[in-house]
Amino acid sequence: MNVNQKNFLGGQRQRVAIGRAIVRDPKVFLFDEPLSNLDAKLRVKMRMEITKLHRDLNATMIYVTHDQVEAMTMADKIVVLNDGHVEQIGTPMELYNNPAKLFVAGFIGSPAMNLMEGKISNLAVSNIEFDLSKELNIKIPFTKISKLTLGDSAHLGVRPEHLELSTEKKGKIRGKVFALERLGGETYLYVKTDYGKDLTIHASGDKKVNIDELVNISFASKNIHLFDNNQQSVFDNTS
Repeated sequence: MNVNQKNFLGGQRQRVAIGRAIVRDPKVFLFDEPLSNLDAKLRVKMRMEITKLHRDLNATMIYVTHDQVEAMTMADKIVVLNDGHVEQIGTPMELYNNPAKLFVAGFIGSPAMNLMEGKISNLAVSNIEFDLSKELNIKIPFTKISKLTLGDSAHLGVRPEHLELSTEKKGKIRGKVFALERLGGETYLYVKTDYGKDLTIHASGDKKVNIDELVNISFASKNIHLFDNNQQSVFDNTS
């Protein structure tokens, strides 16, 4: 039996198992990683089938998965668990746009959020100053400062789609492109920065950039996430 036959049978077994559950007319369905043994193409198809089934039956479905793409594409509400503890509860986009904890920020999103460690070097009335390195200080406009103390370690997060290549050098993160993934309509750039941290940048598919090219990276302050030394977001989030 070849791989395609195994995947076909796997998909058929999943459909049969779901059908057997439906005829019992349960109040709640529980799916425990039902797609983990299927190939990528069949997983996408089965995701759509289960999503359509959820809508048609108008039933409650609890879906357990380690695949955050499945969670993001199928869920009305996600409960993020870490070692048995609830980290955050919310809709997929609430968790994506406003992660309450560092674990959630690193887990939700593919590719994952870029997380950079540094120290709080200044707390002013209207902004926070975050030292990424001795040479790079980032000012973050923030009117309600909480959970932070001068000199604290912190993590700054920026999603790949919010990083941009800049022609300016001053005040920008510098690095060298060490890998490219061209996927047609989009390109992912992997950059080794001057201070040793690897960053992932989401760009258009036709972005003109080469391996080993030196680049300057910028991002808008509105797209910054900041987590204190307890790995909690310093911004207000629903958790």
